[in-house]
Formats: sequence, C-alpha cells, structure tokens
Amino acid sequence: MTEQPEISITELSYGMTSEELITEGYVDTDYFYDPAEEEWKIELEKMEEAAKNNPIFDEECIPF
Repeated sequence: MTEQPEISITELSYGMTSEELITEGYVDTDYFYDPAEEEWKIELEKMEEAAKNNPIFDEECIPF
C-alpha cells in the first residue's frame, strides 16, 4: 500500500474556489469567517446611517 502525500489547504486553495472547497468537504464555512471583517461591516453601516441622518450642507463643504 502506497501512502498518498498530504495536500495542505493552501495548496488546494490555489486551484479551487471557496465554494468548491466547501462542497468537496475540504473546509467548512467557518474557515472563511473573519470576525474582524464582520465588525467592520457593522461599523460601516453605523457610519453610513450617521452620514444619512446628518447631511453636510453645501456652505459647510470645503472645495478641493
């Protein structure tokens, strides 16, 4: 019986999309989850909402 060489996730990811890696069972969806990115999305939504609720009037703008 010959041993098959182990392939790392890094080597696999060069030739496969994230969807392929998940469907083939090499990784689960948590592998691609980044909590910092999720926090950034929440903060971005807060900033967009604040900008929407507090418009800057033309006379307050500084032209470039």
